[in-house]
Formats: sequence, C-alpha cells, structure tokens
Amino acid sequence: MNDLELFENYKTTVYRYCLYMLKHKGDAEDICQEVFVKAMLADRSRLYNEKAWLLRIAANECHSLMRRRSRGRSKEQNVFLQNDPLNHEPSVETAYERHETTSEFKVLLGQIKPKFREVLLLFYMADLPIADVADMLDLPIGTVKSRMNRGLKSLRKQMEEQNEHTDKRSDIHASNY
Repeated sequence: MNDLELFENYKTTVYRYCLYMLKHKGDAEDICQEVFVKAMLADRSRLYNEKAWLLRIAANECHSLMRRRSRGRSKEQNVFLQNDPLNHEPSVETAYERHETTSEFKVLLGQIKPKFREVLLLFYMADLPIADVADMLDLPIGTVKSRMNRGLKSLRKQMEEQNEHTDKRSDIHASNY
C-alpha cells in the first residue's frame, strides 16, 4: 500500500481516535498529521496489520502530548468537536440528533479514566479485535477485557446518574405547574 492509500484508508480512524483521546480538534489534527508523517517515513514492508500499527503510533503520540501537559508545559483544553469529521451533509433533524448524542457521549467518555477510554475507543470506535488492542497497548488480553468492563460500567453509572439528575429536574419543573 502506498502512502496516499494508507492515508486515505485510515485518516478518519486515526483522527477520531486522537480526537476522543485528546478532546481537542486542533490537537487531534496535529497528532494525526504527525502519525502519518512518521508512518510515511517508516519501513512498512513487514507489517501485517497497518491499522493497529497506525493506532499504536497515534496512541504513543497522544500519550506523549498528555504527559507533557500533565508536567505543566501546557493545559488541556476542554473543547469538543462541533462538526462531524466526515463532513457529509445530513438532514437538519439527523444532524441535530447526532450532535446531541455525540455531545452527551463525549462528555461521558471524557469523564472516565484515560486507560479505560483508550481501550473502549480502540475496540468500539477503531473496530480493532481485543487481541490487536492488547498487542497494540502491550497488555495482556485479560487486562484489556477488564479495562473494557470497568470502562463500560463507569459509562453506565454516569448515564444512570445523568438520567436521575434529569428526572429530578423534570419532577421539579412539573411540580411548578
């Protein structure tokens, strides 16, 4: 696969992974660019899974950026993606529903621990098998499964808490009438 094909086939997957890990559109674009520059300069002759390899580079770059930020070199910004990265034109209703759902999901996803978020993104968003996720993160398969389980439980708990909070607000609003 040549450089252009590599980029065209995996640009959306790598960008989304970076975006969900870093929670900032500009940072995700920068890291995505760095990933493909490194990939194009590397020897890919012995690769068997280009997607997992690219996402491993993306994970390393995201971790490096987060490490630099945690050391005080810069603060992580809390800006979320406002537009769909695929840039297609859905109907107004579909776009609104997708925006609402995506916004809620990003908030919930941003509240779980990064190690859980990373595993969930690789498995569900990047559509990698558990074995590839484990290999990519250099973790035992059992650890990956455990992190997925704990991440999903954390998301479920947050959703329940959010629903309880919404129900309470609805009850208060209804009692005022």
